[in-house]
Amino acid sequence: MKVLVLVYPGMTAQDMVGPITALSALPGYEVQFAWKQAGPVPTDSGLSVMATHAFAETWSEPDIFFTGGGGKPTMDLLADADTLAFVASRGARAQWVTSVCTGSLILGAAGLLQGYRAACHWAVGDALAAFGAIPAHERVVIDRNRATGGGVTAGLDFGLTLVGLLAGEPFARVVELMLEYAPAPPHGCGRPDLADPATVEAALSYFAQSSPGDAIGQAAARLA
Repeated sequence: MKVLVLVYPGMTAQDMVGPITALSALPGYEVQFAWKQAGPVPTDSGLSVMATHAFAETWSEPDIFFTGGGGKPTMDLLADADTLAFVASRGARAQWVTSVCTGSLILGAAGLLQGYRAACHWAVGDALAAFGAIPAHERVVIDRNRATGGGVTAGLDFGLTLVGLLAGEPFARVVELMLEYAPAPPHGCGRPDLADPATVEAALSYFAQSSPGDAIGQAAARLA
């Protein structure tokens, strides 16, 4: 099972770590971490991940292509022609095209979500429509060979769901138990419908500060 992961400066580490932790249990698991050049890639938390391969060196036909998201660095990537060309190329040949959080915006900007239902972080999920996708405000969305997850912590739900589809539910149940995945959020406000208005407003203000004005609109215009 060849898993090709896009990594890029400023990405949210947890978007990737959760899914990869689950997917690494798949029989025959192999992984490549891709960026423009091999070497350490800093994430938004200060933790660096290792790009094992430059774009040109990666598998051309992975079983799973995956990208996570982030804040402003993800929005900046929507204008990165080289990265979007790589995503489009590998995504077109992958058996599964997948993402977590705002990673679905990258897939959308690469033209890989037209006509597909897809999840994203709740704060910007509706923007997927600009790329011809159908926004779905769900934790995990499977539409044919597109698998997308919501914001950050949805990565484990996404990963375990995909493990179940590829290796069967009994196996996925064992993986879920081994990971002791039994969420018990201490504050109970992990979705906007569960949070008080002041918390929602503060979160939206943070997103507004960390995202450039019309990155999504400009990316959609280039795709058109």
